[in-house]
Amino acid sequence: MKILHTADIHLGMTTYGRVDPTSGLNSRLLDVQRAFQFMVTRALEEDIDLFLFCGDAFRNPDPSPTEQMIFAECLRPLSERGIPIVLLVGNHDHPVTFGRASSIDIFGYLQGQTRVFRRPEVTIVQTKRGPLQLIALPWPVRSLLMTQENFRRKSATEVRELIEQLYVEYIQSAATQLDPTLPTVLAGHFSVQGAELAGSERTSLIDHEPKFTVGQLALPPIDYVALGHIHRHQNLNPGGIPVVYSSSIERVSFREADDPKGFVLVQIETSQGRKQTSYEFVETPARRFIDLYVDVRASSNPTERILEALARHPIADAIVRLRYQVDEQAAARVDVQRIREALRSAAAIASIERTLEPVERQRRTVVHRETSLREALERYIDQHETLRPLRQELIEAALALEARLEAERT
Repeated sequence: MKILHTADIHLGMTTYGRVDPTSGLNSRLLDVQRAFQFMVTRALEEDIDLFLFCGDAFRNPDPSPTEQMIFAECLRPLSERGIPIVLLVGNHDHPVTFGRASSIDIFGYLQGQTRVFRRPEVTIVQTKRGPLQLIALPWPVRSLLMTQENFRRKSATEVRELIEQLYVEYIQSAATQLDPTLPTVLAGHFSVQGAELAGSERTSLIDHEPKFTVGQLALPPIDYVALGHIHRHQNLNPGGIPVVYSSSIERVSFREADDPKGFVLVQIETSQGRKQTSYEFVETPARRFIDLYVDVRASSNPTERILEALARHPIADAIVRLRYQVDEQAAARVDVQRIREALRSAAAIASIERTLEPVERQRRTVVHRETSLREALERYIDQHETLRPLRQELIEAALALEARLEAERT
């Protein structure tokens, strides 16, 4: 059985984008659409049995009609082929107001086998290669899991711990009821202890979310744990039941500049009553983010130094941020217009940021008529670090010269 596992599409992010003259849409919307279409094309080529999306379809729970249309159009080839589609509600999909539909509930009405999960559920998904057991664990929303009485007098920490307990007990109960001969997937949108965060994720928020251990998720007869929420692709249980974050399909910020973006193709094979799981990470054509820092403080021609640094990177069609550090007195010699011209092939210039290295201004040595030679020289030497090791020799030489001049005068 073949499954495509993806998550964290975040359609609707427009940072660093500009209006595309052909479509009239923000270029970053088109970037996500291109990655999405690439993923669906690969799914059709692989003849997958299930398209499994583990949460966060949009950047917020109130996507525009255009964003919803793009998402639906990308899914349509799967639906037309008769491939089951499973969508989990993520934290970005869920509305703040109780009772409102999530941003992806509408896709449950798509033609074909499309199912949206906003509450925990154990179910059977029928595919062309047979049934698949699915434990669906969407983003743990407090109001959907507990009554007001459950958490009315509890602290935030106690509520989080109670949610964790409810999910763990749910998984343990489900595992005992599963048919061990059938392919089985646990799909969730939440944090797992030990996961390496992508640069765009805020540790302060992750720390206060419900969090689970690998051992609480990777329970037999589960064959694969498909996760969303953290944008960096990783397997948290190498050598055991795979516990995998798929990664997002597009970059969100410069803190993800070096992270590969993509999705996961999963295969669960059953032979003679035994099951074996393998998977492959597939990169999408995500927009490149290039973050350059150039130190030109020691350069007599800072503009040329910056241009040389730019020439060493594939600027074309990338989103570029340039930061350079320059001496204060040389700042005026940086030709920003030439730099912008060199960046003309970039998809977008996020920023050109300058950091000035201030000139060290030495205090003037004040010498009065009554100041002795020794005192004046000591003040001068104390303000010049390079002369301090020679302090005594210089003073002695100066005093000797002074004595000699006095002798000549007399």
